[in-house]
Amino acid sequence: MENWQVKRILILGTTYPSYSRKYAETVCTGGILEDSYEMVRLHPIPHRYLEPEHQFKAFQFIKAKITKNLSDPRPESYRIEPNSIELQDEIPYKKYNVRREYLEKSPHFCSSVEELIDRQAKFGISLGIVKPKKIIDCKIELRPEDKRVEWEEKEKSILSQKDLFEYNFKPIDFPEAQFFVFWECDDKRCTGHKMNLHQWGIHELYRKYKNNLKRDQKVLDAMWNKLDQSNRDVFLFLGNFRDIQYNFGLMDSYSPEKKRQLGLFG
Repeated sequence: MENWQVKRILILGTTYPSYSRKYAETVCTGGILEDSYEMVRLHPIPHRYLEPEHQFKAFQFIKAKITKNLSDPRPESYRIEPNSIELQDEIPYKKYNVRREYLEKSPHFCSSVEELIDRQAKFGISLGIVKPKKIIDCKIELRPEDKRVEWEEKEKSILSQKDLFEYNFKPIDFPEAQFFVFWECDDKRCTGHKMNLHQWGIHELYRKYKNNLKRDQKVLDAMWNKLDQSNRDVFLFLGNFRDIQYNFGLMDSYSPEKKRQLGLFG
């Protein structure tokens, strides 16, 4: 018997949507429980199909009915009742320290990817927040054509399910590019990491510049600006994959202004 609970959750971000035979589409949504600072993975959320009063933003609290996802072995995975979502207060953009506090107080905050992998092996943890020692590079790579064919075949399969027409079916553009971030952790075991950034926003930016000859450079500039460690503290949000749980991917990031050091007189 499912045990539904009403929780207040701080939304951290969402990945680019993917097709779902059951829900038309869904996005991977990450958040932090207000009462425990624990990270959670929320599913299913067909974000574009939600009524406006249910559509949330990053660093906004929602109140919703959730229950452990018994079909997913990852402990942080919860099912959510989309129609139960109540939009609540947002932590304003300039409230860097308030936003940062939720990340640094979370039991999922790790000193390195290596620590996160250790904790996954020992405790099964599947979500983590990591502050990289150094961002090394950002690159854009086009996805191979066979992935486009696979995407379009799934779209046709979804459309063949007549009962989904009640959703007023909205096609999802094939994600043409992958956005890689390279970094090092402050861990002697670290040999460097390269992960594909799955954040919805970066895909939307790439689409925005579709007809711009300098599209790649504009998107890379935006990535570097967000990950600029000269004036920002970078937090990376990582999650593992259901079928390969020792393998983590880069779901999203947050980059507040660096903490200001007080002088001798405050």
